[in-house]
Amino acid sequence: MTKKMLVNLERCIGCWTCSMACKMGNHLEDDEFRIAVRTNGSGAGVDRPAGVYPNLHMNWMPIYKKSCVFCPDRLKDGELPFCAYNCPTKALAFGDDGDPDSEFSKELARCKEAHFHVFELPSYEDGRANIVYATKA
Repeated sequence: MTKKMLVNLERCIGCWTCSMACKMGNHLEDDEFRIAVRTNGSGAGVDRPAGVYPNLHMNWMPIYKKSCVFCPDRLKDGELPFCAYNCPTKALAFGDDGDPDSEFSKELARCKEAHFHVFELPSYEDGRANIVYATKA
């Protein structure tokens, strides 16, 4: 079975806690990131909504880079990766996709029951494997 992360995009608020927890917990250099949080909006910059007032909209999407290793030392000790452990909105669910009792499997089932669109990034995004996204849109 495979360890996977489910990112519930309906819960992500773009706070970058996942990225900062990873950076601090793994003692990464200042310019090194294993998770970047993309703003989906107008494209004019960070946290710029799309649309015309009063119909503005934007959301956020944590993008896991291939350098992400799911914090193996924490997993060995039975702990969650830094990103999932520290997410304030519980947008990240980690676990074994073959275990129906894992947080990943339970959240994936809940999202599918709620008719969420579930997907992985296309290869051209060059992201980490085993990251699954769920959204209502």
